Amino acid sequence: MTPESSPGYTRRRNVVTRADGRPVNVARFRGQLFVCATGCCCGRTDDGFAPVPAETFHTEWERRRLRNTVHLTIGGCLGPCALANVVMLLFDGQAQWFHSVNSPELAVALYDHIERMLEADACLPPPVALTPLHFTASAWQPRPDGAPVDDHRPWRPAERACGDVPSGLTMNGEAVTVDRVVTAMDGASALPRKNGELVFEAPWQGRIFGMALALHEAGHYEWNEFRDILIRRIAAAEAAGGPFEYYEIWLATFEELLGAKKLLSADEVEETTFQFEFGERDEVF
Repeated sequence: MTPESSPGYTRRRNVVTRADGRPVNVARFRGQLFVCATGCCCGRTDDGFAPVPAETFHTEWERRRLRNTVHLTIGGCLGPCALANVVMLLFDGQAQWFHSVNSPELAVALYDHIERMLEADACLPPPVALTPLHFTASAWQPRPDGAPVDDHRPWRPAERACGDVPSGLTMNGEAVTVDRVVTAMDGASALPRKNGELVFEAPWQGRIFGMALALHEAGHYEWNEFRDILIRRIAAAEAAGGPFEYYEIWLATFEELLGAKKLLSADEVEETTFQFEFGERDEVF
């Protein structure tokens, strides 16, 4: 017997047959609210970011009885890591992104916005309270302010000769963007992660990580140059025995490459090292 021929079946129900053969009525939501609460930046108060009002998001969702209408997901990274406390609202197939959702009042404003859309039976622009926080991280949507965006990245890059691969990580150009460069690092050079997300135990670690990638993207060195020095230094630290700090080695690698490429003089590299080691890391660069 198929679900369609089962007693009491109506076409208004969304019956899906599970892998074990059991038909299940699956609720279809008008929307879904995704809250980044455990990413590399969102809610990281130890790194200077504001806390995520996760409790307000949950209690308001329960109080307004939205469980079967707009689903709530509080979890990990949503992608726009240059921002913090990011929320993505999907409603009627439209995505609305918001950053800096740092307070319970803003969480309540988001739910008020959702309820207005439910009452109007349509997707609506964000209210005045949320407009300054509205942005787009979706390639198919224009910017909320209408400004043009030139950020096209072809899925499959044009064929290149072996020597033309910018990162030096692959022969076919697949690892040329920052996200792919980071993903391609494995083994001894793999970055510290927790639940799949990058982990920075102090603000300076995130900054030195970003600076190394930024200078690579600006064309000052090939990424395999950085990676090879990093692997060599990690191997030396492991051979010496005892614990070592990954980002201390990352910093030493960065300084060595700055000197080798003559991007800083020997004195400037030494001064930079002194500042990072004696409490002025947040002021460098």
